[in-house]
Amino acid sequence: MPGRRWLRRHGAFVDLAGGMIALGLVVGATFPFFAVMMGVPSPFAFNRRFWGACLGAGVLLGLANWALARTVIGRRLRLLARQMTRVGSELRSASARADWSSGSPHDHRIAVESGDDLGRTASAFNDLLAAVETEHRFRSLVQAASDVICLIDVDGVVTFVSESIATVLGWDPEQVLGRNIANGVHDDDRAALASLMEMRTAPSAATPSDTDVVTLRVRHATYGWRRLEVSVSDRRNDPQVGALVVTGRDITDRYELQQRLVHQAAHDGLTGLPNRAELLTQGRRLLQTGDAGERSPLAVVMMDLDRFKEINDTLGHAYGDRLLTQVAIRLQALMRHGDILARIGGDEFAVLMPGLERAVAAAAARRLLAAFDESFVIDGLDLNVEASLGVAVADRGPDGGGDGINALLREADIAMYTAKDLKTGVEIYDPEIDTHNRSRLVLLSELRRGMANGELELHYQPKISLDTGKLAGVEALVRWRHPSRGLLAPDAFLPVVEHTGLIDTLTAVVLDLALAQTRAWLNEGHAVQMAVNLSARCLHQLDFPDRVEAALRANDVPARLLRLELTESALMADPGKALTILQRLHDGGVTLSIDDFGTGYSSMSYLKRLPVDELKVDRSFVNGMTTSAEDAALVRSVVDLGHNLGLDVVAEGIEDSMTNRALAELRCDVGQGYHFARPGPAVDLSVWLAGGETAHRSPDEVEDLGPAAVER
Repeated sequence: MPGRRWLRRHGAFVDLAGGMIALGLVVGATFPFFAVMMGVPSPFAFNRRFWGACLGAGVLLGLANWALARTVIGRRLRLLARQMTRVGSELRSASARADWSSGSPHDHRIAVESGDDLGRTASAFNDLLAAVETEHRFRSLVQAASDVICLIDVDGVVTFVSESIATVLGWDPEQVLGRNIANGVHDDDRAALASLMEMRTAPSAATPSDTDVVTLRVRHATYGWRRLEVSVSDRRNDPQVGALVVTGRDITDRYELQQRLVHQAAHDGLTGLPNRAELLTQGRRLLQTGDAGERSPLAVVMMDLDRFKEINDTLGHAYGDRLLTQVAIRLQALMRHGDILARIGGDEFAVLMPGLERAVAAAAARRLLAAFDESFVIDGLDLNVEASLGVAVADRGPDGGGDGINALLREADIAMYTAKDLKTGVEIYDPEIDTHNRSRLVLLSELRRGMANGELELHYQPKISLDTGKLAGVEALVRWRHPSRGLLAPDAFLPVVEHTGLIDTLTAVVLDLALAQTRAWLNEGHAVQMAVNLSARCLHQLDFPDRVEAALRANDVPARLLRLELTESALMADPGKALTILQRLHDGGVTLSIDDFGTGYSSMSYLKRLPVDELKVDRSFVNGMTTSAEDAALVRSVVDLGHNLGLDVVAEGIEDSMTNRALAELRCDVGQGYHFARPGPAVDLSVWLAGGETAHRSPDEVEDLGPAAVER
């Protein structure tokens, strides 16, 4: 056995030794003949002993050549074998570890020392090492890549897969090899993969481009589905590849981030409901959607929470946010399949209800309103919240998109504010109450510019003491000197402005102009009390008393010379808040008056709590008191009521001496109307003041203090 192992280890050189001995014997046997040819005598050359010596020398020479060849050639062969063994061992180890990043085959190259067969063998070995090094680098890149790279045949069977599949999809490569790649793809995405492979394997397939990338859902070993961007490249004609190369990049995190951003862009962050932009998008879609080409209606419900600002101001925005969240949850529970509830800003919500006619939409809106019958509980605190809803309905169909949804929302918004003003809860849009047309928008734009340019001015109408005939004060009435339409009376623009935020700016401008004129008359020695009309919005702004105080201080006018007039309807819109604001104004020294008294619905119990100083009887009763017993009785009742409450009573609209005398007999305190003077500019009233005239005169003697403008 040891001999056989030795023969297997040195077999080539054993054969070489035998050949060398045989060669030596041949040389030794033929040498005597060469000796004779070289002149050695034949008897001596063929002597047995000489011939034996030649044979022995030949054998020794063969053995010497064998030993030399074994030493020289064996060393180079052993070096080659050792290098090949080492490279093979390292490659097997790297394959087992799937680690192609350490070492390099270049380190095992053999120096080529000659051009003989052994030199050419060494060169061939070095070429083999270069090929292995190329493979080594390719595998290093593949294994280091974060993308999943696999080779498949035309049937989709995986023949190679990178180790990154374990990181990306949690699969061991051995679990994937030999399986069809489509088995790991979501059922709904397999058609896209098949189409991509068919496109890449078609004879006319071009170089892959960006359009040859599809997003597929691929099964993760543990965590469900991951989204991969997949591309396929045909490398079957490449001798070094010979397969289809499939590359997959995990974009799950990027996709989920994009989805979150898309959702955030289309939804309200507080309630999770669609926002205004998404509502418009869905509204356009619904308006363009017809059933088999037939038109069907789309209803829009706009909703605004009443007095929500009070909750924010009183309890804080955290309570307000939690209330809005509860409102959203309660309303969402009432939605039908296909309805879309959205929060479009602040405390406003909107609902798209496809397929509802006007009457059905109104009933649905009332059901939404009924959701507020039950209070909302936040941290044990019961909050009773009311809402105002407006409904608008439009046909929908293939031509129903465009700006149709914007118009529908605007109509629903108008109906909602009508419901808020009338306190009816729900109103359906009525074109007859829609003053929100193009001319209205133009007027608002021009007025905003006109206020900035100083186009507003005040006319003043005297208020006369019916007992003494002396001036008791003046009322400031706004006029707009329009650049192209001339001097406009209040009824030309105030009805439009009153329901917009522009009324706040208008009130501030009028108040400042009135107080500036009061200061001017004070400088002339006339302490004239100035009456200024307020809008209902002023009684919803808790900081309004602060703004009045600032205006008085800026114009250096005593608070007692300012009288603010408010209508009954304005006071009754929010009695609690109105009482708070009026009390602060009264405490600051400002006198207060209820204008147009008798036309509203204020109760006596509420009236006696108000810190007012004056009642103004509406002109509609004053004008008819000399011809109507009912009007006369009503005026008498108001005068008596005012006096019993300790208030002064002012009669508006006195246009003749008979009415003036009748009011004086009723002991009405102050009169105002054309019988005394028309409203006029400050310069004319200054002349009137300087003359110290009394105001008892007949209608024919009425002094026109300015243009015959309509009194507000």
